[in-house]
Amino acid sequence: MNTTLDLLDKFSGTILGVAIGDTLGQPFEGWLREKIQSKVNNFQEFVMKNKKLFNSYTDDTQLTIHTARALIEGTGFNIDNFVKAYVNWLDDPPIGPGYGCLISIKKLKYGIPWKEAASNSGGNGTAMRISPIGLFYINEPEELKKVAYQSSLITHSHPAAAASAIVVACAISYLASKNPEEGFSIDEFFNTIIDSIANSHEPIWNEFISILKKVKENEGTPINSGLIKFSQIGVKSPFFIEEYFGKAFVHPYAISTVACAIFIFINKLNSFEDCIYELAGAGGDSDTVGAIGGSLAGAYFGMKNIPIELVDLLKNKKLILNISEELYQKFKERNHTR
Repeated sequence: MNTTLDLLDKFSGTILGVAIGDTLGQPFEGWLREKIQSKVNNFQEFVMKNKKLFNSYTDDTQLTIHTARALIEGTGFNIDNFVKAYVNWLDDPPIGPGYGCLISIKKLKYGIPWKEAASNSGGNGTAMRISPIGLFYINEPEELKKVAYQSSLITHSHPAAAASAIVVACAISYLASKNPEEGFSIDEFFNTIIDSIANSHEPIWNEFISILKKVKENEGTPINSGLIKFSQIGVKSPFFIEEYFGKAFVHPYAISTVACAIFIFINKLNSFEDCIYELAGAGGDSDTVGAIGGSLAGAYFGMKNIPIELVDLLKNKKLILNISEELYQKFKERNHTR
């Protein structure tokens, strides 16, 4: 890892990236991309003229904050702390929660053991909250994969959810160690995230590897074309939405959402701002594409490269910055004592 990097800047940038992408995407959740584009000519201008529309994040950011709190409390992963943190989310209360997550966590609240409470959902609920783990275990790649997997199983027993959580956590870890002024190797990036789920006997994990390779091959593809290609990739009947075939409408299936977030990210590396607006306008599950892609962009560009007007847009921005700093301090404490 580049030891001259300001890791606090990367920690803060990542969590802010989740919240900003989530906030910008939430008004458009459930919209086709073509509808968003018909209403929004210039995303930056639209946001600045319609700030009241962007007055809140959703469960993506809430659960990211609770994941960070669980890591802070245990100076690392402790399953009891994670269960408690997710149950505490019910008191926030949840904003626009996914069904699988909500049902699982309600079961946890009533004392059902997590192995029984977890939903067999392949939804994106674990990938959207995983970024604090990618940051906290940046120096421990094997532990990172293990913790990403274990934390996913608390609410989602489906292999697509676990694989997506691992891939996003490893992507965060990789990008947080890079200097945006120097860039990074696309080949190395994809090798890193693909290796994180390689050598598995799980067919869905192997399918995800093939999908990630296709995403890599589409570096340079126009965003609309790529989103049409990847919006429902991996989705099987009866969950495939026939009416959106051939359209850009990102499915909440974890693999589809993560594939779209990574596709947009690798094709919008010129600035955080350009990347986040493209993510938020993806269509479909736009808040979660924004949250996951925002975590990647924030990890790479860092807080110093996030426009202040986007930070100021956020609900509870001081809380988010404080949580980011506390997580960083616990990371330093852990790494000092190891």
